[in-house]
Amino acid sequence: MPVSRGGRYTLENVVPACASCNASKHNSEVTGWLRRKKLDERTFLVRHATILRALRADE
Repeated sequence: MPVSRGGRYTLENVVPACASCNASKHNSEVTGWLRRKKLDERTFLVRHATILRALRADE
């Protein structure tokens, strides 16, 4: 859930994005934004999970 709509600043919720993508995403959920832009949602989600796992392993 976007922070602008009450989402939390957590590793699971915050998605880094360039200024252009962040402006385009606005306050949409990332998966809806990916679909609207016709981007590969599955690849994004797998990569996001991989990064989260690596960050947790470093804690």
